[in-house]
Amino acid sequence: MATLKRTGDNDLILKKSKVSKVYLNSEFKKDFGWFLQTIPHEVLVTILNQISNKEKISLATTCKTVRHILMPYIFANVKCPWEQLLDEPNWPLDPSIQHLIESLRITTSCSKNEWTYPFQKLFSNSEINKLRNLRSLHINSSGSTSFFKYCDVAENLKELSVTTTKERSLFSLEHVRPFKNLEYLNVSNFQIDDFVEDGTLCPKLESLRLNNCSWEYPFEIENFGRNKIRSLSLEYSNSFIISERFRDFLTHPGFTSLESLEITNTETNLKLTISLEIMKLIKNIPTLRVLKLKGNIYNENLNNFTKIDVENCMNYIALDNVKVLYCSFFSKG
Repeated sequence: MATLKRTGDNDLILKKSKVSKVYLNSEFKKDFGWFLQTIPHEVLVTILNQISNKEKISLATTCKTVRHILMPYIFANVKCPWEQLLDEPNWPLDPSIQHLIESLRITTSCSKNEWTYPFQKLFSNSEINKLRNLRSLHINSSGSTSFFKYCDVAENLKELSVTTTKERSLFSLEHVRPFKNLEYLNVSNFQIDDFVEDGTLCPKLESLRLNNCSWEYPFEIENFGRNKIRSLSLEYSNSFIISERFRDFLTHPGFTSLESLEITNTETNLKLTISLEIMKLIKNIPTLRVLKLKGNIYNENLNNFTKIDVENCMNYIALDNVKVLYCSFFSKG
């Protein structure tokens, strides 16, 4: 992820790079530039995923051809603190490349800024919006997310990740009503406030990820959209994963379009034991195709299966056409 800083800083990165001598070779630059221009896009993405952003910057400083190709990948994801975001006239990024930004992460939290900042400005369809390709926002909230509901409609926001720094802060899908085109939602460390299912709330939401989020009766997790959520990820490092409310979801899931479900328990001192719940999950979610159980999760049948079949290096088993990936199937390295 790129940090908003002046391009002159890249010279220092290049000098420190272990492979800078290779990059600076004129013949290499010519051949490498041609290589990047001719390989399929999918291959280029795979290669770039294997190197750090600093190395991408080092490559980009070698010649115009390479820089032109790599700039969209370097500036696709940027991060900055609130004070820098607010100082728009002095943004270090040249206006000519601001359209390359696709994801913004605000690294600090500030209650005042959360309540007063016009988020819709970042995600508007206006022709004067310099960040016209921005689609994703990562934000650390100082409390509840209720400040979002006072925003105007933000048409371009499709992915939202929000983490609270204050324990038991409230999140509600009602809060993000202005984000009508939201497709992916990642919520961390919140208490989910009770809200009723409403088809007009984020009607395009398909992917939901909850990290250490809890909820209380009468709220049901299906209220996020039982007929529209296709991918659900639940990750916990606290006792909520063995709570009655979580067990109730495992035994009586109500999603009708869910295709992928991932449950992760990272708390080593709290083992989530799943016996009949797996079969109930699969039976009650006929659309399910992939079930991932990761971390400190135990199922006797699956555990015995992996011990017996370990020599075959099986990565999953199939139950009623559902791929079940169990924690012991994942490599420890």
